[in-house]
Amino acid sequence: AAVRTAVVVMAMEAEARPFIERLGLALQDDAFQCAQYPGKCYSGTWDGQGDGDAMKVHLVLPGTCKTFGVDSVGTVGGGIATYAAIQSLSPDVVINAGTCGGFHARGGKVGSIYLCDTFLFHDRRIPLPGFKEYGVGKIQTVGLCPAMVRAMGAAVGIVSSGNSLDMSPEDEKYITEHAATCKDMEGAAVAHTAQMLGVPMFALKSVTDIVDGEHPTEKEFMANLSQAAESLQAALPRLLRYLMDKPFQIAIPKEKTSSED
Repeated sequence: AAVRTAVVVMAMEAEARPFIERLGLALQDDAFQCAQYPGKCYSGTWDGQGDGDAMKVHLVLPGTCKTFGVDSVGTVGGGIATYAAIQSLSPDVVINAGTCGGFHARGGKVGSIYLCDTFLFHDRRIPLPGFKEYGVGKIQTVGLCPAMVRAMGAAVGIVSSGNSLDMSPEDEKYITEHAATCKDMEGAAVAHTAQMLGVPMFALKSVTDIVDGEHPTEKEFMANLSQAAESLQAALPRLLRYLMDKPFQIAIPKEKTSSED
């Protein structure tokens, strides 16, 4: 069926602000079942082209870290935000929208837009029998519709997630081995949480920095964050409009390990 309730999980307020303003979403103080959870939920009803159809849209952020006073970026924040959103808001689909690092070697450019349904971790190294594959945690969450990809003018990508902004040699090894196109800090955690709770999920990513480029990642990220956020603000409404108009075809979520590549 067409999507009527969508949860968009993002990591940073700066990424989310243009989209919140574009759709006129309002902060909901009592959105989550757990009153102590510091996450934020901005909600609204969006009818796209004003033709009478409407979708409930909830943009969920992990909120501010109570200890350090910054956005709770990373896999812990992303996973908990996704769990809280699914439990409290019962969405038809979860979309992890946000910025990412791209790779020149795989065609990435600043501003590139990717739709992704394959996720893995590049920093969960567990060299024990059976746990190596679990650590990488490579899964496919849905089957992306080619027509949706074409309508978005996006490339199909693979997200590799870890809890560091930089990339160690070991991280790079895993990312290269799995031909990941998008390096972020929460996508795979959002994917695994949604899969465990039986909710379709995919990602929309906008490139802020070229990981294998000549500029330091942290400087390029900050320089291009506003541009990437504006790209997401333009792309997300188009994606929601597509999901409203077309039945959302999903594949049965399944485990996918490196041995299946």
